[in-house]
Amino acid sequence: MMDYNYEKVQTLNDLESSIFEYILKNETIASTMSIREMADVVHVSTATVMRMTKKLGFSGWKEFCYHLKNSVRELKVSTQYHENIRQFEFFLRNLSESEYIYKVSDAVALISNAKRIIFIGVGTSGALAEYGARYFSNSGLESHAITDLHQSLRARVGEDSLVVILSVSGETSLLVKSIIELKSKDIKIIVITNHDDSTLSKFSNITLSYEFKEIFSNYDAIENLTSSLPVIALIEILVSKVTESKKV
Repeated sequence: MMDYNYEKVQTLNDLESSIFEYILKNETIASTMSIREMADVVHVSTATVMRMTKKLGFSGWKEFCYHLKNSVRELKVSTQYHENIRQFEFFLRNLSESEYIYKVSDAVALISNAKRIIFIGVGTSGALAEYGARYFSNSGLESHAITDLHQSLRARVGEDSLVVILSVSGETSLLVKSIIELKSKDIKIIVITNHDDSTLSKFSNITLSYEFKEIFSNYDAIENLTSSLPVIALIEILVSKVTESKKV
């Protein structure tokens, strides 16, 4: 992975950022493309591509590609540590986008109006659900976690509750079954998932997605090792925003 100056990256506007994000995900291919090809792929002008390269500290597209090719040649596989941190930095930047700000504000309103908050998850997401419930409770918000979904939720979730479902894929069958059961009771639901277009997202009142590259275990191919950093960040941001709103 090419080493970028993230202070310079933060100067990019939305169009320039879209080029940069494409390059991050396709460094090998991008290093062989002409400036016109890059502009066509990302649907921007060549002038926009040129502005991006100069903001990143290069004289032009050719110099940028030269350094990109050397980077690909020297380090074909970046470590997972750096990949997670890089994606997390972009996730944090996206939190400041107006659409995401509105979603977080809507989620805060639902949480503030709920009598209790119930986190639901299985597997690793179950552990995160327990973390979320503990973090909310420590902040004075009545909350608990449900990680065993083999029993009906009807008796465990009251109509005055808000449910927060955690799932990387958004497709876990037990969770899909649960959300359908909850919707039949008209329970308000926030889904935190990696995929905005997942089945769980379709049934939620609000979806907070993070769109990370999914990573699976070499030891067990069905074990999802996608970073939990954005989930933890969202849990803590929601508590912070709710606490702030109660002070007003």
